Order: sequence, then structure tokens, then C-alpha cells
Amino acid sequence: MAEYRGFDIFDILVFVLQRKKVLTIIFLSSLVISYVGIYFLIEEQYEATATIIPSDDDASGLGGMLKGLKGLPINLGKSGSSSSEVNRYNTIIFSRTTLEEIINKFNLYKVYDIDTTDKEYKEIALKRLRKEIITAETKEDAYEITARSSSAQRAADIVNFIIETLNSRMIQLKVSKSRENRLFLEKRVAEITRELHNSEDSLRKFQEASGLLDIKSQLPEVVSIYSSLEGDLISKKLKRSVLENIYDKQSSEVKNLTIEIDEYEKKLKDLKSGGERDGMLLAMKSLPQNALEYLRRFRQVEINSSILEFAIPLYEQAKLDEKKDYPVLQVIDYGVPPVKKSWPPRILFGFLGAIFVTIGYIFYLFVQTITVESLNPKVIKLRQEFTALLGIRRK
Repeated sequence: MAEYRGFDIFDILVFVLQRKKVLTIIFLSSLVISYVGIYFLIEEQYEATATIIPSDDDASGLGGMLKGLKGLPINLGKSGSSSSEVNRYNTIIFSRTTLEEIINKFNLYKVYDIDTTDKEYKEIALKRLRKEIITAETKEDAYEITARSSSAQRAADIVNFIIETLNSRMIQLKVSKSRENRLFLEKRVAEITRELHNSEDSLRKFQEASGLLDIKSQLPEVVSIYSSLEGDLISKKLKRSVLENIYDKQSSEVKNLTIEIDEYEKKLKDLKSGGERDGMLLAMKSLPQNALEYLRRFRQVEINSSILEFAIPLYEQAKLDEKKDYPVLQVIDYGVPPVKKSWPPRILFGFLGAIFVTIGYIFYLFVQTITVESLNPKVIKLRQEFTALLGIRRK
């Protein structure tokens, strides 16, 4: 028996070169068979793609009006990000309602060869359709919708139908939202109008009762008048003290001036406590309280007026938005029937199949050769045992 020299990596190369003609025939045959098998067994698929840009129509609606107003709290009036718009698109496209509309529109049960007597035939069709619709946001912030089908025309029709359905759903959502805004604002405008009327009536009644009509112009005048009266009183007292030094206190000039001062003080005291009933001079005693109450009621009128001034344009805009039914999607490219198929790559799969078969055949021949011709004592022992086992089974 020849001596076993062990395994050499070059044995494989020599083994392959010795059988290159057979392996070449097997490779080419496998390539042809794989290509033909893929051609007949795997259905062709075509992909049609449409491109849209997330809409920013809020700029001309309520969002645009809110953004144009200064001093709004937090982020009120700022439109949402494009990613939220894309998420909204995905939600609509992959919703069960939209997918079922696509299936019924293009009779995909028949296209997918689904048995409609099966209890889960709808779920099967929905699951497959979800795999054949691809959506993606590009680096340029565009939104692509791709539909795959065995027919090029059907793929384009499906993706365009998706755009049409998506646009219709977006319009419905925006109109519904505008309707809700309009109803809310309509109710709020009515409430604010009533509150404004009540605050105006309250201010008017207080003005009639207090005589304080305009604090900005009236209050300085009242203070000025009282200051003038106080000045006159001080002047008269000063004059009396001068006369008392010149004349006797019992003189008629001093007595007359004293009577005049007493009446002046009495009248000034009455004015400070009660004011003029038929005049514009208000009581100094109640002036701080009246001014404070006036400011409070006047401030309430201004607050309600400002809120109403803010709400009415929003209400009018909501009424306009509720009537809008124009397309809201900015479509860059509609789907067109593709010229070339996207699936399967027959040549690639054919080569892979041929390589797999050829390698498998090489492995089979190599193992067979080693098993029959190997000088390895262990292999020889296994071969003898295996032969003996087969002999026993044959008996």
C-alpha cells in the first residue's frame, strides 16, 4: 500500500483542471436552465415612481395668519416639520381603507391569483400589496411613492391612483379640520362679543354713576383744579395774616376775609367729599377708588376688544379654508409606465444558480474521489466498514 502523504490544497486545483470540460458543460447548462427557469417561473415586476413635495399650504391659511401675529406664546402659529407631513402621508397610504380601494380598483385578487373563498383572502392581498408599495423621503426633502406590479401600465396607474387618493384624503382632513376650527371660532367669537358688550355696558354705567368719563384727560384736570383751589385758599389765608398785622382783627376787612375763607374751606371740603353733582369736578375723596375701578373696567373692555380683533380674522379664514377643495399636493413627477423590468435580475440569478450547481457538483466529485481513491487509513477503514454494512443489508 502506498504511503499516505496527506491533503494538499493544490489537489483541488488539479482536480478541477482535470475535469474542466465537464465542469464547463455543467456550468453553461446550469446557466441556461436557471435563466429559463427564472424566465418562466418567476413573474416579472415593474416599478413606477411618483415624486411630490410635502405641502406647506398652512402658510396661506390659519397657520400663516398665526405666524404673522407677534408675541404669540410658545410655538403657536409655527407649521409642523416636513417629517410630520411625511408620516401623515405614510399613514394614509398604508391605511387599510386606501389599500382596499387599490385592490378593488385594479382587481388585485385576480392579479395575485388569490382564492376569494379563503377566509383570510383580504389579509393575504393586503399583506402582499403593502410589500409592493414603497415610500421614501429623499435627501432633498421630496417624497417618493413607488408601486410594483407585473404590468408596467398597472404599476403607473396604481402609483397615480395613490397620489389621487392621497390628495383626496388630505383635502378631507384639512376641510374637516377647518370645519372644526370654524365651529370653535364661531362659538368663541359669539362668547367674546357678549363679554365685550357686557364689559362696555358695565363701564358705561360706572361712568354715569361716578362722572369719571376719561381718566387720562379728566383726572389731570380734576387734580389741577383742586390744586388751584388749594392754592387760592392758601393765598387768602396769607392775605388775612397780613391784614391782621396791619389792621385790628376786629376790623371789617379782616372779618370779611375770614368769612370768605370759612366759606371757601367749607365749599372745598364739600367738593372733596362729594364733588359737583351737575358738574365735571369729581370728589377728591373717592377719586382713587373710582380711578382704580374705572381702570379695571376699561381694561376688561380693551382685553375683550383685542381678543375679538384677533379671533374675527381667524374665523373668516376658517370659513374660507372650509370651502377649499383644490389639490394640496405639490406633484413633481407622476408615475409613467417603466420601460425595463425591475425584478427579477435573470442574468445575475442565472449566474448564481450556475455557480451554485457547479460548486455542488465539484464538491460531490471531490468527495466521491477522496472516498474511493484516498490512501488515508481512516478513510480506508471507513470505506471497509461501509462496504461490510452494505453487504449485510443486501443479505
